[in-house]
Parts: sequence; structure tokens; C-alpha cells
Amino acid sequence: MRLGAINRPREVLVRAGGKGLNAARAAVGLGVRVRSVSLAGGETGQTVRALAPPLDVRFVDSGAETRQCLCLLGDDAVLTEVYEPVLPVSSTIWPSVLSAVADEIDKCDLVALSGRVPPGLPVDALAEIVDLAVTRGVPVLVDSDGPALAAAIRRGPTLVKVNAAEAAAAAPGDLTELQRLGAKSVVVTTGATGARYLGADGSRLTVSHDAIPDALPVGSGDAFLAGLAAAWLGGPSGPALGGLSEPAEALRIAAAAARANARRLPAGDISWDQVKAEMRAVRISAG
Repeated sequence: MRLGAINRPREVLVRAGGKGLNAARAAVGLGVRVRSVSLAGGETGQTVRALAPPLDVRFVDSGAETRQCLCLLGDDAVLTEVYEPVLPVSSTIWPSVLSAVADEIDKCDLVALSGRVPPGLPVDALAEIVDLAVTRGVPVLVDSDGPALAAAIRRGPTLVKVNAAEAAAAAPGDLTELQRLGAKSVVVTTGATGARYLGADGSRLTVSHDAIPDALPVGSGDAFLAGLAAAWLGGPSGPALGGLSEPAEALRIAAAAARANARRLPAGDISWDQVKAEMRAVRISAG
């Protein structure tokens, strides 16, 4: 790609994306049955709705134009990302969103909250969903950032999965600070080479693996979340670990899913065979 010049791509891939749909796509690839609730609006939102299948998505009209995100991959394997700003939505749509989520929670075995809360919705939006899940006895995983993340953690989610920067913003210090805030278990990813885990019982694990040359990290955090969900629930080709009763194996699967995702574009296109191939590179140690 050359700045200040016309660039003509050889190939264009168009996908319905965003963190939630990327995580859903990766989980489906690992054999998990997924029903998503997602916001979409405007002409771009119509395109997202049309591109979403075969994902099973319940869309709620945001009343605002859905943003587009561009990933530009050069011949030199350098990836450049251009993200449009997230437009504010009206607070009046929140009851419809919450109602849709409430309907779906009663039909599911696990809730995964993935993505940023758009401006205009209440800061405790995710917290309200965590409350719904906790009240109904459904495990809930949270992957978000900013004030909405901190508010959600205070409601006691089953597990919080964030990157190092998001963790520091929500609760500066060790993983124990996130646990003191309310999370039962915590996973903090540390970039291309691993993650740290703190369990509800106080156990600590470190995930490490070598960096992938020319990695394409778009959606790898979402694939990590999908890997945790797949390990939790199981699928046609994968183990059902019964929650985090075997956290080391769940973390190995999650890290391998993130590695599989980083091998190629578009985000979320992974399979159990690809994950199994990556698991050999993942190391889990105590502490």
C-alpha cells in the first residue's frame, strides 16, 4: 500500500464483523451452537444483515449507521487497519436490546458478552445483562473495555477476559484487582505470546507460546473467547470440560484458537482441526 497514491487491491473480502460476530463465527467453527444478539443500523446495517448468514443473529435496529472497518494487507504482510468512529445511538433502543437478550438467555447454556457499548447506551448496559444471566443461573463471560466493563465486573460475572490495556484501565494492578472488583475468574491476554489466568479458587496459570511470523491479529482476542466457550460447552469434535473445571485445558484450547485465527483473514474462520494443530505450540505453567 502506498500513501498518496491510488491502490488497487487484488482481492476484496467483505464480512459481517465486529467483536461479537467474529467471536460467534469462531465458536460456530468449533462446533458450538450460537445465537447472537447484535445492533445494526442504516445502509451498512442492512449489508451486515444480508452478510450474516449462516450465523444465527437476532438484530436490533440501532437507529444509527453501522460503522465499517477496513483491514488492508500489503504484499509485505504488513496489516493496516482503518476503523470508522462508532456513532452514538439513542438511549431509547436499550429496552429493546435488553428484552431481546432476556428472551435468548432463557434458551442458552452460556452467555458471552463481546464488544464495546456504543455511546448513548447506559454505562451499566453490560452490567444489566450480567445481572440477567446471574439471576437465571447461566454462566457469563465478559470481554469488553472502558467504564461499561468496570460496571459489568462489579455484578460478578463468571469470567472476565480482557487484554492487558483493558485490565489496567478497569482495575490497575494485579489480576487480583479485577477479582476484588467482582469477577470470579480472570484471563488477561498479553499480546501475541500468551495470557495469565486467576481462578475463583485462587489458582494461577500462565499461558505462553512463540509468536507467529507475519501474524494477522484481527479477531484473535475474539477467537480466544470463542475457544473458552467451546472448551466450556464442547462440540462435535471437541471436549466438554464442564465450565472451568479443567482451566489449563480450556486455556490451551483458547490460545490455540487465537493462534489459528492469526494465520489468515478473514477473522473467525477457524476449525477444530486448525486449533488442534496449534495446541502443540501452547505451554501452560503454574503461577
